[in-house]
Amino acid sequence: MLVVELVPLTVLVCFIGRVASLNQALQIGGLLHLSGSAPSAFYGKSALAGAQRAVGDINENRDVLPDYELKFKYNDTRAEIGVSMDSLYDMLQEPEMLVAFFGPVQSPVADVVAQVLKRRNVIQMSPGATSTIFEDRIKYPYVYRTSSLWSEASIAEAEIIRTFGWRKIATLQGVIEPHGALIRMLQTEALTSNFSLVISETFHDDPLEALQRIKDKDARIIVGTFFEGEVRKVFCRAFELGIYGANYVWMIPGYFADDWQSVKQDGVSCSAEDLKMASEGYLGFIASSKPIRNEVGRCGKTPEEFRREMFEVFGNNIYLGLTASAYDGVWALALALQDAERALNRSLVSFRYGDKEFAKVVGEMILKQEFTGMKGPIKFSDTGHVFDNVLIKQNVGGQTIILGTMGTHSKYIEWNVPTGNMWYYSGGKPPHDSDITVTIDVLQATPISVMATVSTLAGLGIILASLFLGFNVWYRKHKHVKMSSPKLNNIIAFGIMVAYVSVILLGIDRSMVSRDALLRVCKVRSWLIPIAFTLAFGGMFSKTWRVYSIVIANKTKRKVIRDRFLFGIIGVMLLLDFLILIPWQIIDPIHIEDETHHIRQTETDLANFEKRQLLYVNCTSTNNTIWMAALLIYKTFVVVFGVFLTWSTRNINVPGLNDSYYVGLSIYNTVICCVVAVPLSFLAVSSIGVTFALVSGFLLLCITASLCLLFFPKVVVVYRKNAVDDVTGIRFGIPTTLTAAGTSQGQALVPMSSQIKDIELSTQKEGTSQMNTVLI
Repeated sequence: MLVVELVPLTVLVCFIGRVASLNQALQIGGLLHLSGSAPSAFYGKSALAGAQRAVGDINENRDVLPDYELKFKYNDTRAEIGVSMDSLYDMLQEPEMLVAFFGPVQSPVADVVAQVLKRRNVIQMSPGATSTIFEDRIKYPYVYRTSSLWSEASIAEAEIIRTFGWRKIATLQGVIEPHGALIRMLQTEALTSNFSLVISETFHDDPLEALQRIKDKDARIIVGTFFEGEVRKVFCRAFELGIYGANYVWMIPGYFADDWQSVKQDGVSCSAEDLKMASEGYLGFIASSKPIRNEVGRCGKTPEEFRREMFEVFGNNIYLGLTASAYDGVWALALALQDAERALNRSLVSFRYGDKEFAKVVGEMILKQEFTGMKGPIKFSDTGHVFDNVLIKQNVGGQTIILGTMGTHSKYIEWNVPTGNMWYYSGGKPPHDSDITVTIDVLQATPISVMATVSTLAGLGIILASLFLGFNVWYRKHKHVKMSSPKLNNIIAFGIMVAYVSVILLGIDRSMVSRDALLRVCKVRSWLIPIAFTLAFGGMFSKTWRVYSIVIANKTKRKVIRDRFLFGIIGVMLLLDFLILIPWQIIDPIHIEDETHHIRQTETDLANFEKRQLLYVNCTSTNNTIWMAALLIYKTFVVVFGVFLTWSTRNINVPGLNDSYYVGLSIYNTVICCVVAVPLSFLAVSSIGVTFALVSGFLLLCITASLCLLFFPKVVVVYRKNAVDDVTGIRFGIPTTLTAAGTSQGQALVPMSSQIKDIELSTQKEGTSQMNTVLI
């Protein structure tokens, strides 16, 4: 009975032994950093856990490499190139052929390992090695990675840029690779998109100057790539320069530690609160450690089941994202070996180092693998890396929230939150890529009410001057009017009417007429103002000068000065005006010039992207000050001389014969007008309406006062019923006794009656015994 029972057991043992002998060992070598407490050791252990679990699951799955038993042999690299080389050569010297190598995770170590394995035509699969240097398939023909490129975060960044329609992008990077690779890939994305990198800056230690240039370029969308030791420096300088807030978007790596703003660092002067304020709302991008969908993978389990299994064994002692990447890498390698065996039509154990055909076919099969892995869909690019998912994060109040996930192959973003929620700090709308603030010009103009009032008053003044002019012409033969030089009075009245018109023209600005019309108005008034002054003041000046010349300057001899000589004086003054005005218009013509003054933006303006500025539309010329100075100096000389004449003849009063007293008052009035109105016109007052009201009001007062002083007494005399016809009450302010010096020279004063006779002769027409024009 015992013998009978042992036979089946013996047969079973023999069968099992035969099956085991049929599964040939297929060796895979591993190079991972496993010792020490450095972060890279943590990553190495995480990758080892995933690789070992994959080897076990593949050996249990009879659908993959059913005739082989995978064996994973690994060594510790300590993340040092020398140690890695020793470990690699030790493994290569062993009698068992290693059909492929797994690892290292770190790009610098993977680089030197790849160069050695290239000479022996051995496949290398890494769960890390994210550097873009491995994209060079000539230098690294046998390197494959189940990780996405470090720089593929730029694909997600580019998709965000396209989604929100930004056109102008700035980049800021540290000098150490692989930061440059991310920017280069972003540049590649820009070539096929509608955005451009308007400025790319690199910094070594202090990013201040780089950020200042970005600010000067007015770039608002900033893509940055740097390590955690630099992020605090960047945002501290951004805080100092004001490159943060509602008008800016920062896109940076998403692998920084939580609450990195609170970590103190030498060389960073900003407080944690400053850093949190400057970094509020930034977008972070990192390769996703979790798939978008929880689908059953090629291994027969879901990502959630895989993670739960690994967590039950290792807890928090591994990085599950890298563990899943390692797991999928071993599966991709096993599936590729299985496909390569059929393509080669020979056993996999036939591989020997230097077998270029084997390595070439296995590599081709790896690129064809496409399956659902534990980190998500696995699909290799032509350059040997997988298209990974990128996690899009946002810093909200110092906490990280997940906005969405994007597959770098599909370029499709699956949002976890409404996109409008991203812009909670900018009013629910994405910031613009540059300053789109609309500048609103607030034209500084004369208020219509002020202009209407001044124009009405000036119009009334013109009517009054016209009435006086008509009166002067109508009663020109009246004795009192005739003796006051009516022709000169006509010139004075006409000059005053021109002055009224000039006051109206002073108020015309850009709000009332077109730019071309305003230019014409400016040219006209530049002529009318000095001409009006010459006609009005020149007439009064010449009349005063005649009295002075006859009565004061010629005490010892008789002198006759006729009206035509006074007209000549006015003509000379006009000629001087033309000698200044004509060259001014030819050499340095008047043009329109805009002057702006910025107004501080209000919160409403900022919210509506508006800013306002005061716009002053001025008539000027290149050397306007010089031309104005020439006119003012000339006019000042005339005014001063007029004051001198008036003062000298202040005691001469011939009622009924002349109006020297009122002419003197008019000249004093004109002087006061010039002294006050000219400075007012140059006074920088915030309101054009106030300036115009002051200047025009004072001018109207002075002009009207002069007009009434000259003509109103004549009207009163003419229409007074009991007007005195005889020349009575003559009084000259001249001493009636001679000075000692005068008598010593044998000079005698001309009798008063003779001086009056000279005045009468000065106002007579030639060939007539009757006086036609007057004394002053």
